[in-house]
Amino acid sequence: MRFFRKKPVVINLGKLYRVAMFVLIPVLLATQLALTTPGYRAVLTFIDKFEGAYSSENERSALGELTLTLEGTEPSPDIEILQNGQPVSVFYDKTITITVSDNSVIEIDGRKIKTPFFVVITAVSENIEIENNPDILEVKSNICYVGRIFIK
Repeated sequence: MRFFRKKPVVINLGKLYRVAMFVLIPVLLATQLALTTPGYRAVLTFIDKFEGAYSSENERSALGELTLTLEGTEPSPDIEILQNGQPVSVFYDKTITITVSDNSVIEIDGRKIKTPFFVVITAVSENIEIENNPDILEVKSNICYVGRIFIK
């Protein structure tokens, strides 16, 4: 009955670790080399679309305009428009126009206002594109994400 006796399974972790390192380090180096070459980089990642790298600044304007209208509450300096997390304007009037740059994130900070209100995007300059492109934004005492701006 020696046939049914199981042999202990021995895993040599040192050898497994050595084989993994000899395989993974060349793969890592090859990937890093490919990411430094623009032709291969386009295959591996889409980050250039969001960073705006490899684009010609001479062909396009780097700025655009966005017109926002406040509804449901009175204009207040407590309602701020944020560009990349920094305040760029406040609602001092029902309708305001802000200048936006390429690849910037636009948000509305309504944390200081306790009642919900709406912000309507009434006009967008023709050279910009908004990632989600919402028409009406409801702000409920929070920071409301408008979208990411891309210059065409």
